[in-house]
Amino acid sequence: MALYKLDEYNHHYAQENFGCNDIKNFDVYADDEKVGSVKNILVDENDGRFRYFIIDTGFWVFGKKVLLPVGLARLNYEKQHLFVSGLTKEQVENLPEFSEGLAIDHDYEEQVRGVYRPLVTPVIPGLFPTPGIYDYGMEHYFYELTDPYFRTYEENMRNRRYLNRTKI
Repeated sequence: MALYKLDEYNHHYAQENFGCNDIKNFDVYADDEKVGSVKNILVDENDGRFRYFIIDTGFWVFGKKVLLPVGLARLNYEKQHLFVSGLTKEQVENLPEFSEGLAIDHDYEEQVRGVYRPLVTPVIPGLFPTPGIYDYGMEHYFYELTDPYFRTYEENMRNRRYLNRTKI
């Protein structure tokens, strides 16, 4: 399984209607404090689902880029803001840094999920699967798009890509 940046996965994403917004320009807020900006989205090559926002933390954590599972975000299109409730500076500091060309494997993703788990569920030892057995559906709260507009955008992109593959 590979993850691709949105503009690599769908070269025409910017021309497609996303409410006249480019998600890569949204500011990121943890509660009421600006913590960075969205630089891109990682898309699963297997099923075309959005998995992570790439967040540049700017001066909040010295320009570190990190991943944020898409299910943890709330979007405000009018203000072009992405909100993450309960996120702390300490959590971001504990996230593994994302860099261009980084091979994202199970261990890296597990480090990311491990930092965010306290935001969504009580951590119970032994609750999570062993390496190599993980499926994104196991922790749906990380990857399920609750925003209907964003979910529709993802579905439309996936459907267009599927139709383009099946044309003769």
